[in-house]
Amino acid sequence: MPNEVNSNRELPSHNKKFEYTGTAQSFSVPAGVTTITVNAIGAAGLGAFGSPCQPDCFGRGGRVYAKIPVKPGEKLYVYVGGRGTPTAGGFNGGGNPGNTYTWPGNGGGGASDVREGGDALKDRVLVAAGGGGQGGLASNPYPYYQCYGGNGGGKDGAHGGSVFGGGGAGGSQTQGGAGGAEGSGYGSGSPGQPGSGGALGRGGNGGTGAKASGSGNDGGAGGGGGGGYYGGGGGAGGASSIKGYYGAGPGGGGGGGSSWAERSAMHFRTWAGWKNATGNGSVVLTW
Repeated sequence: MPNEVNSNRELPSHNKKFEYTGTAQSFSVPAGVTTITVNAIGAAGLGAFGSPCQPDCFGRGGRVYAKIPVKPGEKLYVYVGGRGTPTAGGFNGGGNPGNTYTWPGNGGGGASDVREGGDALKDRVLVAAGGGGQGGLASNPYPYYQCYGGNGGGKDGAHGGSVFGGGGAGGSQTQGGAGGAEGSGYGSGSPGQPGSGGALGRGGNGGTGAKASGSGNDGGAGGGGGGGYYGGGGGAGGASSIKGYYGAGPGGGGGGGSSWAERSAMHFRTWAGWKNATGNGSVVLTW
């Protein structure tokens, strides 16, 4: 069950900050309050450990500000997005990274949202998107800086970067981002797998990197898409290398999710790739 906030104790400050817990949380609207201001930040996707382009290769979460109408005594549910991990997407919709033989991808960040009237996806009234995960590096990676995860929206998420493994598309206001197109293999090696598409409230998963034949190098796996109103697509697996030729391709970065607020929200504003959205998300309610 969600953790109930003691609203009577919080009244003197007239605000409540919700940090990441990995579970749903809740808040009872105080007596006499009919409007609450929400300032929400989505979680970031994960960057590759030891990447030469850290800290900028992961997708940052989006930020949303709005005032929402509420009823005294009603319960709001608050979901704070978790940052992507090396093995899974972050809490609340981050897409999983792709697996590979040697170079895994990175998980997408989860969205932060507020829900009214229930705790299902359909009850969301405001969403701050998560960022996409970086694609997996590869042995002697061919332009490693191209495998960045896409930033969370803004109203639309940014696309993930790619070289030989296609980056995932950003989520929009009407649909999830498409998964990245697969990278080609070499010789008898298997081709990299495409990333899966994002969906309502969920980022797509990254694809597997291509397996090299002989003494070639394996491609990196794709990064997971960011969560959001609609999630970003997962990045595709990168291409394997030719023996004695260029380095293998990194996996495509995951696309960022989209941010959103219901029509009744007032003073709605969004910021794509918020500068401070480099870890877990947060939600601040002010009344």
